[in-house]
Amino acid sequence: MTYHRPVRTRLVAVVVVLALAASGIVVAVASTTANGLPRYTNGYAKWPKLNRKPFRSTGPLSNAHVGLKNVFASKPRRRGKFPNGTVIVKTIVPRGAGYVGQVAVMRKANGRWRYVEYTRSSKSERYTILAQGQLCQSCHQQARATDYVFTKR
Repeated sequence: MTYHRPVRTRLVAVVVVLALAASGIVVAVASTTANGLPRYTNGYAKWPKLNRKPFRSTGPLSNAHVGLKNVFASKPRRRGKFPNGTVIVKTIVPRGAGYVGQVAVMRKANGRWRYVEYTRSSKSERYTILAQGQLCQSCHQQARATDYVFTKR
């Protein structure tokens, strides 16, 4: 009987890993809204704005998100830093578009920011991922003193 125990244990481990992977895929798919943005961004337009009025440039990163921008935060800074669970949404209206064509999202978990940028070609399209991860992080390193957020308010 002990001969079959290691095989059975491996089989159970493989089944558990596959089940967890499948549930992760279901959660990832279910966690987006009808427009393609993550559910944790729902209601962002009602969150406090970090900019006083819409702006076009951000200094060294004005080319990263070209267009008219607004930045919203789900939670306020505390002692210069945003708490875990904070979501920051930057909307970008491309020149002449008349609709939000890009959305850059930062989400803080375990003291680290996660970055994803979404894009769409028309108001009726769903957003798709344009960039994420290290590409975004490499630019945001320049704003380390303000918790990696360029908008200082």
